[in-house]
Amino acid sequence: MHNLQLTEDHDLIVDTVRKYVVDSVAPKALEHDEHRVLARAEFDGLAELGLFGLSIAEANGGAGMGLLPFVAALEAVGAHSSSLARLMIGQVQCALALEIAGAAAIEAVVGGGTLAAFVGPEHQLQCAGGAITGTAEFVPGGMPADLLLVATSENGQPVLAVVEGPGAQRTALRSLGLASAGPARVVFAGAKATVVATGDTAAQAIARAQVVAWIGVAATCCGGGAESVQAGKRHASQRIAFGKPLLVQEAVMRKLVESQRGVDAARHLTWHAARLSDLGSDATDAAMQARITAVDAMVAAADESIQIHGGFGYTVEYHVERHYRDGKTLEVLDGGSDRLRDQLARRQFA
Repeated sequence: MHNLQLTEDHDLIVDTVRKYVVDSVAPKALEHDEHRVLARAEFDGLAELGLFGLSIAEANGGAGMGLLPFVAALEAVGAHSSSLARLMIGQVQCALALEIAGAAAIEAVVGGGTLAAFVGPEHQLQCAGGAITGTAEFVPGGMPADLLLVATSENGQPVLAVVEGPGAQRTALRSLGLASAGPARVVFAGAKATVVATGDTAAQAIARAQVVAWIGVAATCCGGGAESVQAGKRHASQRIAFGKPLLVQEAVMRKLVESQRGVDAARHLTWHAARLSDLGSDATDAAMQARITAVDAMVAAADESIQIHGGFGYTVEYHVERHYRDGKTLEVLDGGSDRLRDQLARRQFA
């Protein structure tokens, strides 16, 4: 099977998601971002489509389809709203980690009745006697989340714990990007938590959530990068310079070609990582490579599209500046791209 080929069932899912995004997400994305409005209605729409359970086993209320349809659906969402895509990633992270932990909360998370956010190990939170301390500086979905699933540690051992409702102090952040994802600074000052997994089980659940985040962010960036390329192409085909459309100017064509090349390479890496995971292989390195490559591709594509738009590229009406801001924000999440590069170096060359 070709790396980018989907099954008939997968195609049906992606077509459904694309239609929903075009009809219900895209028309509101600019306004939501400009006014920092949480994309909650759109999140609920994804829940109604059953997208949070695509990768969850049927026995746990999911579709048991693996990560590949999740990745393909995220591309469609990310093309118009990285904020909504990041909310979806957090929800699926929590669902898959709770599945490994065997926690009862999984049902509400898969169904979307509970909005969940994952707080990863990069925040270095500590747990003692069922209470969590420390600060998570930037958590997408952290502000509206009904449930925080926290990767923490106790006496050097991994712990996965649930903090519900007002169990932690949250402050809304005015971030560069992901403005409609409800980002928050979360302070755990002895927050009471329900421990759902410890030791090897917790380590496995946390590792699964991390891989899903890396692959999910990569897919989101492939969508955002591809849309940036298309936005540049549309604008260049309509603008006339020196008696001909910008699109036939050699310098402009090269910008689009290089941007498309980066996005295509990132997509192949992303789908490869998803397929490895679905085959039961270790997808850690592939997922990190895909995330780094895709974030770089989205930022580069948005930057080039802004240049093609000229002064218009810096105005909100043309969307490409939003793709750039979202790409730069995704770059620093999950510990950041530089940290992932260091991890890859240690794993592959140390």
